[in-house]
Amino acid sequence: MKVNLAVSAHNSADWERVQAKAFDKPSKVHDADYVDLGIALGELAEPLGFDGIWAPEHFGTPYAMSPNALQVLAYFAARTERVSLGTMVLVLPWWNPVRLAHQIAYLDIISKGRYDTIGLGRGVAKTEFEALGVPREESRIRFEECLDIIGLALTQEQFEYDGQIFKIPPSQLRPQPRSTDLMSRLYGASSTNTSLEIMARRGLKPLFVGNKPMEEAAKDVKLVNQFRQEEGLPPCQSKNILFMYCTANSAESEVTKGYISTANRDVMMHYGFADPTAFAGVKGYEAYAAGQAAATALATNGGGAANVGTDSTYDLSNLLIGTPDTIIERIKEGQRLCSYSEITVIPHFGEMSREDAERSLRLFAQEVLPVVQKMDTPLHAPSLPDPLPETVSA
Repeated sequence: MKVNLAVSAHNSADWERVQAKAFDKPSKVHDADYVDLGIALGELAEPLGFDGIWAPEHFGTPYAMSPNALQVLAYFAARTERVSLGTMVLVLPWWNPVRLAHQIAYLDIISKGRYDTIGLGRGVAKTEFEALGVPREESRIRFEECLDIIGLALTQEQFEYDGQIFKIPPSQLRPQPRSTDLMSRLYGASSTNTSLEIMARRGLKPLFVGNKPMEEAAKDVKLVNQFRQEEGLPPCQSKNILFMYCTANSAESEVTKGYISTANRDVMMHYGFADPTAFAGVKGYEAYAAGQAAATALATNGGGAANVGTDSTYDLSNLLIGTPDTIIERIKEGQRLCSYSEITVIPHFGEMSREDAERSLRLFAQEVLPVVQKMDTPLHAPSLPDPLPETVSA
């Protein structure tokens, strides 16, 4: 099994100041310090034996500050020789698709073909869409048109497109990418069945973040393969992203309760899950709007933003927390349930210190990584689609 390392930056301690709009006061810790921390952990990936480095795309809040994942990966392409690269994810509605296709091709060239997981998504957070002037109501059509155009750009010498949003005159992708199989490297991240179906029917393989129980993710893999079967596509396996904190003994893992609580709060605040108006009446986000009653109750429980997310947002089955043996068993169980082909671990979250994150990462690399990399990653029967009904001839 391949095991990758995620690189991101969270200034979790700054949410209280942001929510209070106390911008006349400086942040307790500068954002740059957390970017430096994420980069420093990423620099350990190759020497510690990890298989890849992945980066997210988020901006505008203290959460997962990485405004251009391709920029991060270009840095690591120059700093490394062996590891593969992945995005988790590029949010297509925020991009001009021709510009994005060129950047994908360029990263493929300078990394010498190591950009092997092109993770794509539709986007959720109101603040990110509004800052870019992109209506969320257009996210679905923008996602589909961007995917169309990227597909044309990566497979044809010359392409053009006449869509609802994008009108592309006859154009060329120059420089051409080094690799000829980039379309097979496309993965899609989704939180709702609607997006899951759109991506699966378009041939994107699933990319899962740990925001639902592994048993539910397992059902999603089967659902993806059901859609793929209906489209005449072969079954596939997912790639899963998991939070990780490795400790020498189980007692030391208690500290992660605070880290996870803070990480959950960060997610609630960034995506607007604690705001009952964040998804109300927004076409294409009905599934999120349906969950706002619970989010509102959570936001008001205890009175204030500081208490949002104290219940689990990241399901325990997706958290690689504990001793090396505990983590190894959890990975085995996750692969059995979900049939994932590889995993990416997030080594820093909440208000975890650099010392704690690096100690955990080094222990994981020493005790867990060699074992997991030797694991087989079969596609298990429960992840396969149900057989199509036989055609009855007259």
